[in-house]
Amino acid sequence: MTTSLPGFIEFVRSDMGVTAGQVPDSSPSLSLAYGGAVEWVNRDIEMVMPNLYAVAVYNLAASFLVNYGTERVFSDFREESKLTRLHVGVISSASDESTSSQRLVPDFFRNLSLADLQMLQDPWGRRYLMIAQQFGSLWGLS
Repeated sequence: MTTSLPGFIEFVRSDMGVTAGQVPDSSPSLSLAYGGAVEWVNRDIEMVMPNLYAVAVYNLAASFLVNYGTERVFSDFREESKLTRLHVGVISSASDESTSSQRLVPDFFRNLSLADLQMLQDPWGRRYLMIAQQFGSLWGLS
């Protein structure tokens, strides 16, 4: 399976459910997100598992799209998913009586960049990070 801009557009239509009426095929957001992902994803993945490389590229491009796309559908998604709000750490405990909570930063999170943390906010970024993590710590994951 090879990657291509038309392949990514098909991914956007089928996996993300974004229609051509919401984002036309000629949108610069699509080509910028795809191009960024091709540059970002480690090419070693392609040498070992070409199909998984395509999945990584398309999912990272989708994450870029929902985080940086200029069309209304993406700004609505960012608002609904609260992607622009800062969330640091993971809740490790909560209390009913005082409604308090504690955030724990697991060792895994200590090595993540801000970009990695942002990718954890959407399902496509998480899919990409799951693949990237299997191929080592080259991109901040350990």
